Amino acid sequence: MTRYSLNFGAFEIDSLPSQCQVAVCHGFYVVARLRGRGYGKELKSYQMHMLRLLQYDYAQCTVVANNTAQIKILKWAGWTKRDEFYSERQGTVIEIWGTAII
Repeated sequence: MTRYSLNFGAFEIDSLPSQCQVAVCHGFYVVARLRGRGYGKELKSYQMHMLRLLQYDYAQCTVVANNTAQIKILKWAGWTKRDEFYSERQGTVIEIWGTAII
């Protein structure tokens, strides 16, 4: 697990087991008191920079379907929804998003 952070948020990047060119992005968050100020886009830009620097070919993540702020940032960054499923553990729909790293 590799964690990256700035003073307003953080995220993690791991390689998909047995598929080292695919990144699994998770733990993306902006500090609660700073939300709604554009830091999510700045953090996503930094994440995309790190994915390119680390030479990944593809990245994927999951997001709770009603997390409209995160989905807005994913769309802004050019990610696309790939699938969804109902999580019994979380009691909600989870979406799977991905993007090629260019």
